[in-house]
Amino acid sequence: MDLTQRFPRLAEQLADIFGIDLRTLALFRFALGSVLFCNLLLCFGDLGAFWTDAGVMPRSWLIESDAGPRLSLHLAGGQAWFIAALLTVQSVLALMLALGWHTRLASVASFVLWASLLNRNPAVLIGGDLLICCLLFWSMFLPTGARFSVDAAVAENPPPPRHAHLSWASAGLLLQVMSVYFFSALLKSGREWVPDYTAVYYALSLDRHVLPLGRLLNEWLPLTKALSFYVWWLELLGPLLIFSPFFLRPLRFVLMLCFMLMHVGFLLCLELGHFPYVSLSSLTVFAGGWIWDALDRRHRHRHPAAPRIYYDIDCGFCLKSCRLMQQFLILPRSPIAPAQETPRARTLMEANYSWVVIDGEERAYLKWQAFTVLVRHSPLFGWLWPLLRAPQLERPGNAVYDFVARHRGAFGRTTASILPTRRIRWELPRFWHGVAAVMVVLTLIWNGHTVGMPPHASYAALTPVFRSLRIDQLWNMFAPFPLKEDGWLVIPGRLADGTEIDVLDPGQGAPRFEKPALYSQTHGGIRWLTYRGRLWEAQYANQRLYYGKYLCRSWNADKLDGDARDRRLMSFRMIYMLETTPPPGQTPSVEQRVLWRHECFATPKTATAPLP
Repeated sequence: MDLTQRFPRLAEQLADIFGIDLRTLALFRFALGSVLFCNLLLCFGDLGAFWTDAGVMPRSWLIESDAGPRLSLHLAGGQAWFIAALLTVQSVLALMLALGWHTRLASVASFVLWASLLNRNPAVLIGGDLLICCLLFWSMFLPTGARFSVDAAVAENPPPPRHAHLSWASAGLLLQVMSVYFFSALLKSGREWVPDYTAVYYALSLDRHVLPLGRLLNEWLPLTKALSFYVWWLELLGPLLIFSPFFLRPLRFVLMLCFMLMHVGFLLCLELGHFPYVSLSSLTVFAGGWIWDALDRRHRHRHPAAPRIYYDIDCGFCLKSCRLMQQFLILPRSPIAPAQETPRARTLMEANYSWVVIDGEERAYLKWQAFTVLVRHSPLFGWLWPLLRAPQLERPGNAVYDFVARHRGAFGRTTASILPTRRIRWELPRFWHGVAAVMVVLTLIWNGHTVGMPPHASYAALTPVFRSLRIDQLWNMFAPFPLKEDGWLVIPGRLADGTEIDVLDPGQGAPRFEKPALYSQTHGGIRWLTYRGRLWEAQYANQRLYYGKYLCRSWNADKLDGDARDRRLMSFRMIYMLETTPPPGQTPSVEQRVLWRHECFATPKTATAPLP
């Protein structure tokens, strides 16, 4: 996409519209890697329930029931230790991505393993999972590690000097982020969105999602109508205006803030899991380079002269440490030089066995104080300087520095193996840019099909590839309108001694059928809420048997011998308390629906298998 030679004016406009600043890509990389890392940590909490053969979806049932394409390394083993090992690898890769260490490898491996995890259990997925996969896909083609990264600190060859980056992948990422909203608006075709504008009222009436603030706001119908108007028109017109060449900078900045404000509202009012966080990280790609330039000018005004950093030329570890601090404290103007080349710095270094930092006023700092001066000049962490310069921290800070200095040989050998200086290819070969160009077109076609665009033959042809890669996106959040059938799951059970219990909350004694005070915060995280909510849906009816087996295994695992046998779970029913949300001003109705009856120790002739 290099048009600068033949059409310079067109190339400039394309760079403004479809280019991404390398500093913005670094922010996006850190945000996406951090969200991915936190999400993987949460997966450990439900490891046995969702991702192993002992959980709610054994591999045998998944493979037999799903004829579609499904590539998943997580299907290679069903034991907890195997899934834990994969999640550990994924967590390390997510940290590598956030820090920009072997960034390209971390992006590719994170994408492959995340798609693999999603293919393991589709019953617990939410929109945020697919969005993570789509964002990781485009990040594989982009130089996200060219700024503020470990890669930039240890590279033999410097990163690209120009901040602006334009490629098919940058266009693909920007279009991907806005596709979430534009195609979602097209799918929101119910009257509840336009012209009634009651959609937010219905969304905030869903007990499985609503939070206290959302419940409070839902008391004011004019406000919920205004919010419905805001969400729908922003999602429809925002993606079109954000790529407009007219008033690009102010318009794009305002729209980015409007989309972010919408997701902050979601966070405060609805339990949507990690979806708002993923969306906020995706929207950072619209932070234009002019924002970074403005922040840099402001920082230069406050700190006209950057501090100079001096290290021992015989210490490779010292140089790497200085370069890492330069990257992550965001001090590109601070030069790094050997102390031996400057008489003053050399004298101070040899007399105090310390690195040296000299500020713009020619004051020299050593050891811990030298670090605090760099923090003071950091545009990102400068607010920490008043805390770090406290006299109480100087002595322990110097002690840490002295310890590292005494063992710098060992640290040097370790960093030489973990962080070797290497040559990095910041840009991909031409072939991969061609692949990105093809995927830009195919992704737009795929999203067009989700809103009914013909021909259907191309949708069928794309489905195996897109589904295998888990970029088979469908942005139908609250579309065509928010659900009006809500409810909560109650599972009354009977123990071997005849006691009646609530299987989901055995501590409360006998089953209780009234609505929980705050259901969205009562029964686990977003994956449990999603899974149990889907048990009510007809398309997930065959999942009820396996959830029943899982409940039996979980309860009876330690109650098969001795006196504990009387506390064995013998049978239970899955009852869905179906609540229909009426129009504003009317009273909702509630009815019981028995979804499933389960015998934990059934004979082979019954519908349920014996306890394994």
